[in-house]
Amino acid sequence: MTDDKDAEIRAMNDRDIASWANFLDLQVPLTIELGRTGLTARAVLELEVQSIIRLQRSTAEGVDVAAGSFHIARGEIITIEDRTGVRLNEIVMSKRTSD
Repeated sequence: MTDDKDAEIRAMNDRDIASWANFLDLQVPLTIELGRTGLTARAVLELEVQSIIRLQRSTAEGVDVAAGSFHIARGEIITIEDRTGVRLNEIVMSKRTSD
């Protein structure tokens, strides 16, 4: 039963992707967001090298991935050799992100 449902979902996705064939090579900006916080203007002006800015999110909560202004995934920061990347743990289609 689940295999039939998965095959049906895959077929629907394939049809959706095919309908976008003319747009698939467009560049889409991705944003990886670790967290947000607010500071007063005074606090911003007092920032200096090695200042620490606290975020509302813990390190265990991972990062959000947005395409344009749409939240599309959640992931975790990883290191690959000497580079940083994001491993996607969950794909979501959500409302627009707030800027």
